Amino acid sequence: MNIQASKIELAKIVLDIDNPDLIQEIVDFIQSKESLSEEQKSKINEAIYSLEKEEGIQHDAVMEETKIRYSKYFK
Repeated sequence: MNIQASKIELAKIVLDIDNPDLIQEIVDFIQSKESLSEEQKSKINEAIYSLEKEEGIQHDAVMEETKIRYSKYFK
């Protein structure tokens, strides 16, 4: 996916968000990324690239494993 297509996809996702708090979190994140060190930016970009290649773990799977391991906190 090229940069322009990525921007369009990002815009579509943001336009579909109805939660103003989430919008603010996104804005804060984007603004804070400008103040990150080069190493931090590199690590974030590596993580994003990894997710794009579908190498990440689905949120539901992580939550299920967390609930099993730490069941006393999920009552």
